[in-house]
Amino acid sequence: MKTRIWLSILTITGLFILAGTLRNDLQGAANGPVPRVTAIKQVTHDGYRKTNLLSDDSSLFVTEMPGTNRMIAKLDLAGSGRVVLPTPFSSLQALDLSPDHSQLLISSTSKSSGESEFWTLPTSSGKPARVGDLGGRDASWSADGKHLVFAKDSDLYVANADGSDSHKVYTANGSIFAARFSPDGQRIRLTVSDTEQSTVSLWEVGRNGTKAHALLADWPFKTTACCGSWTADGKYYIFQASQTLSSTNIVVTSLWALPESKSVHHEPTQITSGPMSFGNAFTARDSKSLWAIGVQPTVEVVKYEAKKKQFVPLISGLSATDVDFSHDGKWIAYVAIPEGTLWRARADGSERLQLTSDSERAALPHWSPDGKQIAFASTKAGASWKLSLVSGDGGDAHEMLNENSSQIDANWSPDGEQMMFGEFNRDQSGLKIRIIDFKTSEITTIPGSNGLFSPRWSPDGRYIAAMSPNGTDMMLFDFNTQKWTTWLKEPAGAFSYPSWSADSQYLYFDDFVTGAEAIRRVKVGASDAETVFELGSLERYPGALGPWEGRAADGSFMFVKDRSTQEVYQLSLELP
Repeated sequence: MKTRIWLSILTITGLFILAGTLRNDLQGAANGPVPRVTAIKQVTHDGYRKTNLLSDDSSLFVTEMPGTNRMIAKLDLAGSGRVVLPTPFSSLQALDLSPDHSQLLISSTSKSSGESEFWTLPTSSGKPARVGDLGGRDASWSADGKHLVFAKDSDLYVANADGSDSHKVYTANGSIFAARFSPDGQRIRLTVSDTEQSTVSLWEVGRNGTKAHALLADWPFKTTACCGSWTADGKYYIFQASQTLSSTNIVVTSLWALPESKSVHHEPTQITSGPMSFGNAFTARDSKSLWAIGVQPTVEVVKYEAKKKQFVPLISGLSATDVDFSHDGKWIAYVAIPEGTLWRARADGSERLQLTSDSERAALPHWSPDGKQIAFASTKAGASWKLSLVSGDGGDAHEMLNENSSQIDANWSPDGEQMMFGEFNRDQSGLKIRIIDFKTSEITTIPGSNGLFSPRWSPDGRYIAAMSPNGTDMMLFDFNTQKWTTWLKEPAGAFSYPSWSADSQYLYFDDFVTGAEAIRRVKVGASDAETVFELGSLERYPGALGPWEGRAADGSFMFVKDRSTQEVYQLSLELP
């Protein structure tokens, strides 16, 4: 996962950790000793974006992203320095550390196929070596170093450490991440992501794929739990989960410890409690400390000035995403970061007004053509996305449809009398595209839209652009012929936040995977896309629905620049 919710004022963080410690002390007095964090120390101060943290107790191995490339840095815990491990790869990440601490398991994207390949890299010196012909996501070793477990989309694989005998053992109902063997090698725990519901959950299966079950089926935060690993002694499973602070709408990611016991059912114990979030935890071999990455999200909306070929702030001091201009260009709607609430303001940022409550998170607002209403997607903890309407002058927002399905991607018709949206219904027809008529209240389904998502209505009202389920095909629907055609084929992940030109002649999209990250476009009637401009070294905020991109009133492209602080911390532990 890419959650980045952090606080840079360590003194304040210490007060909250102290409060959490006192709460755990009281709980321990009543129920016996519980896991807790007793101290915290900041380890890095470099400001680099980081992920995939590993340690051999004397050094840290951190995947860093100082620009558009990724590198693996080795940091000496005794304070003697930092070095970047030399590799021939421009984009890579560290996945695991071998049991004997001699090698890193890394992944790198192949320039020829675009797929992630697995390699080993010596921790001291030496060249990387390919692991057979294996590729996929989030590989890790077994405790004895003899086997690997990894994922390919929804499929879980097990292989020998040299890459031989690779075989699928399980298929999940969603994408698989962070698969890890239990210390005895008999079980595998994994994170399953449901992109339509925007949830993640922890699952466990036998090493042969049998006895699959949700790990925390009755736990309140089960839909945000992810990315765990066992302590070296196997007594605890440390994972991360998110929750909304009661006093604000800020989502904080905390670390939790789940005791391992076959005879007694245990609930996880929260060991960090905000306001700083912690993730990517890695425990020391003696289980007396762990290292984790912590972030305070701060962002800045920027727009691209084509003549100067540079990014400039849209509104100084605006920490937001999902910005939408009214048709007359005088107003904006946006989602505040990190709170997730919907706001309205003048185009210069003045006259700001909060439009949604602190208990929900908003996304993708769009002004009605007459500038009176804003349609947006909204969700609460553990719930599906729902489309809502709110007046631009404020007041109570209301859900548009009283249905159990998940709805997103609101599109107004040019006259404002209809709205198109994408729908996902797990129990019935899956993905489809529907239109609601505000005058008749009639809801219709676009013929042939089953399985398509991310619809975009052209400004002239003639076309709908939408994506295939695998994300490789851009489909085009012509209202005149009532037919779909395959407009453009690209690698999966190439179509992000598509948007029409004002004259309905071009579809623009954000391409993350085909060469350098760039804005590209395809013309109606054409079958090849062209690059408009490359984004270069812009560090983008991941967001709840991926890195956002939109259009300003003058047609320029807007992005969300990540200005978050992200550092490594050492947390001292008591694990009874």
